[in-house]
Amino acid sequence: MNKKGVSEVVGYVLTFGIVVVIVTVIYASGMPVVEDMKDKSAFQSMETSFVTLQSNVKKVAFGQSPLRTMKFNLVKGSIGANDHTAGNSITVTVDGNAIPLQFGNIEYTIGTRRVVYELGAVIESTPGGNIIISDPPIFFTNYSGNKNVFISVINVSGGFSAGGGMADMQIGGLDGLYNVTRDTNVYNSSDYVNTLDIDVSGQYRDAWERYLCEAFDKTPPLPITISDCNLTLVTHNVSIS
Repeated sequence: MNKKGVSEVVGYVLTFGIVVVIVTVIYASGMPVVEDMKDKSAFQSMETSFVTLQSNVKKVAFGQSPLRTMKFNLVKGSIGANDHTAGNSITVTVDGNAIPLQFGNIEYTIGTRRVVYELGAVIESTPGGNIIISDPPIFFTNYSGNKNVFISVINVSGGFSAGGGMADMQIGGLDGLYNVTRDTNVYNSSDYVNTLDIDVSGQYRDAWERYLCEAFDKTPPLPITISDCNLTLVTHNVSIS
């Protein structure tokens, strides 16, 4: 082989090596960005799905439908229903008498981020903190000094879990169909109370503190106190499968 041929081979090898290095660098630096974009897209899509989930659970809990079904496209991440635990509770104290109510939730997890359905609200959870992005059926009205507090405690529980591909979820009652008489409990129905305290415990307490303080025009921390009001307190036990 002459010198010209050797030079051409060496040149080709060097060029090929440079191309490989460039492609490797681009792949190594670009793929994390691409994957992060995919994660963000999946997360945002699931937030939209959870708002739909919120609407479906509400229809079941409020007796508008005994059973609802949903489909989730889990391109990435996983979803699961968590039964109520001692750590998750809302405590409503009426004139000094505490009513502790435990609740479960539904969580979608992708990396360090979560979308959560809890107590009728949709919560966005990221390393930066937690915030309610769709309000629960817990609210306050004040017409001409007549103060009314409405609290619907929606407890979701069940053995549902899924990850990857399409997943079907059923939203109903203990035996499959929601029964208002069995699965709904009315504690108070527009009853007058002198002093009402509301507190929420659990992993997403900071989101609840922010929401309740803003909704009732109170200053943190929890619990918040409302005086001289009419209270409606209802619980709904919804099964997820």
